Amino acid sequence: MKYTEEKQKIPVRTLSILASRDSSVFLFALAVLIVGLSIGYIFSLPTFFMVGGVAGIFIAWRGMRHAFKEQALAQRYSFLSNELSVLLTDLKDGVVIYSPKFEIVYLNPAAETLFGIQSEKYIGTTLAPRISENPQLNILTQTVFPSLAASVLQISEANEWPQVVDVLIGEPELKFHTSLSRVIDASGKTVLFIKIVRDETRERSIIQGKNEFINTAAHQLRTPLTAINWALESIKNLAKDNADIESVATEALGVSERALKITNDLLDVAKIEDGRFGYKFEDSDLVDFVSEVVSALTPVAHQRSSILTFDHNGIERLPARIDRERLGLALFNLIDNALKYNLPKGDVKVVLKKEGEVAHIAVIDSGVGIAPEDIEKLFKKFFRGSNIEQLEPNGNGLGLFITKNIIERHGGKIWVVSQLNRGSTFEFTIPLNRSSDPEFENKSGSRGDL
Repeated sequence: MKYTEEKQKIPVRTLSILASRDSSVFLFALAVLIVGLSIGYIFSLPTFFMVGGVAGIFIAWRGMRHAFKEQALAQRYSFLSNELSVLLTDLKDGVVIYSPKFEIVYLNPAAETLFGIQSEKYIGTTLAPRISENPQLNILTQTVFPSLAASVLQISEANEWPQVVDVLIGEPELKFHTSLSRVIDASGKTVLFIKIVRDETRERSIIQGKNEFINTAAHQLRTPLTAINWALESIKNLAKDNADIESVATEALGVSERALKITNDLLDVAKIEDGRFGYKFEDSDLVDFVSEVVSALTPVAHQRSSILTFDHNGIERLPARIDRERLGLALFNLIDNALKYNLPKGDVKVVLKKEGEVAHIAVIDSGVGIAPEDIEKLFKKFFRGSNIEQLEPNGNGLGLFITKNIIERHGGKIWVVSQLNRGSTFEFTIPLNRSSDPEFENKSGSRGDL
């Protein structure tokens, strides 16, 4: 945000003195004119009379022109200031404006309510970390200095503006979504910081309540479903001499396994939304990692009459810092989907390549494809493509949501290119130098959170 118009260079505090300053300029110009004319007339000095008169007229004209211009600018700026004041006053989010020295310049009414203070009392106060000990400024100070808060999640990149940060304050328990912008002058110098604060405490409480319910329900379901799976597996093995019983047991086992997968997916989604889907990063070889996942799914490909291959482009070893279990789940989901929605005797190809400091992993199938209108919604919770639902009505629409979250937590991106009845390509990236970014792992949690 830069000053691009002359009117923006006039500070608000100068508005009250513009009129008096312009009056002084005008009076000075008139004085020069009168003195010049008087001296020329009294002493009968035509040249002085002429020069003084012309100079006085010129200065008076310049002064009047300057005065009218300043007054017009002041009126325009005053109008904008009033409009901005109305906008900030009615804004539901808190707005805190402070100087580079952390001196409070402005608090809108929403910010006063959020922080429990009156702006008149604290305008001009310089904030510092030690002020957090002041109970009246505790919440405001933690918001301005997020490192003092109980928990911080940096959403934007470190050098990216605006700076977007989620701040969790311990006592009282509050969650703020903040966006920090800066105002710079024509020389590039920062003159103000503007922090917009959205109170998400109630939303967080609702999400926590929902997640706690899902957690409880899913945990209560998972234990009996695991026992049912074990019992059906035993029945299936014991009924090898009875084809009818074996067939029923196999079908029931498939249904039970789907129910268990849905339960586990719901638990994973709840952990993701609650920030408890922990990660345990370790140095790994991506060639070995992908080969391991492909080998695990090769029997599934045979069952579905598909051909599953892995092309590592001659790369013998590709070191990266990953969570093998989590990223393995993401890649498993992509390959399993490619096999599930492939055409009979179709091909599924997994390709690994390196571009600079980034690894690319692509899962390419010759399946039914995805409708163009469905692609943007593909990674949302519970969404399934319209043509996919007809082929496989038993999916839950959570796999790609979980997959996207895992890949993004590894610092990568995922996208899809697809044509109906021509197949799809799901491709994602994994940065190869994440070990040099300690903040990355700090934000990703640990398995201890599970």
